[in-house]
Amino acid sequence: MTDPAAVADQPVYVFAYRPQSYCAASPILIALHGYKRNAETYRDDWVKHADSLGALLLAPEFNQAAFPGPRAYEVGNMRTVDRRSYLPREKWSYGVIERLFDRVRDVVGSTREGYWLYGHSAGGQFVHRLALFQENARFEVAIAANSGAYTLARPGERFPYGLDRFPDLEDAQAQGFSRPLVVMVGENDTNTANAMLLRSEEAMRQGPHRHARGVYFYEDGQAEAKRMMLPFRWRLVSVPDVGHSNRGMANAAANWLARHGEPKDEKSR
Repeated sequence: MTDPAAVADQPVYVFAYRPQSYCAASPILIALHGYKRNAETYRDDWVKHADSLGALLLAPEFNQAAFPGPRAYEVGNMRTVDRRSYLPREKWSYGVIERLFDRVRDVVGSTREGYWLYGHSAGGQFVHRLALFQENARFEVAIAANSGAYTLARPGERFPYGLDRFPDLEDAQAQGFSRPLVVMVGENDTNTANAMLLRSEEAMRQGPHRHARGVYFYEDGQAEAKRMMLPFRWRLVSVPDVGHSNRGMANAAANWLARHGEPKDEKSR
């Protein structure tokens, strides 16, 4: 597909899988890759779970040609290359997900009004920021798994580690806290020597490793929402015996979605 958030003339490739049980009312699951930009691998890792969930699976690829560097992918292409000003919202990478959902829904005749969103590592960074910043996002649940660092939903840290001088601070907080965001962390994702682990001063203040940073982000958001007396719909899910592994976290996320992903029928409550 083409998308206005991508570099001009660079397509966005989407790897997909449709289970035999798919019907118009089936869930639509969008899975986002990590820093390797390996969407096809993520699609393949999720196929068996798509079968068990009966979900149409989409894995968009934010490749380096179309979305160069972390600024354009996990930090959402929100700022100019020199990072001195914010780009128009239509250039933010989060909109790719909304436009993909609309296109696929038309193609397959889906009646779903929202989608399930999952991202691991760099994809988890993208997902939690989409939950904070994308206006009118239609995800039914968003799962940010094993993120390397977070945007704290408060001032006190410079962007992208916090919301100092963010132009729409209160809107981002009210919007973000009220959304169904699952912060999912592997209990064994505690390697402090990993070459890809962010070690900036701001990231280290969130914790020495990814597990600690996920817990910190959740608890920090919970405290800020309480201070502001805002609704808070986030959940923290700590996954035992899993480290920095998409396969392990995908299995945990699929199990969580099987239990909690679909809205409960009122008669069954």
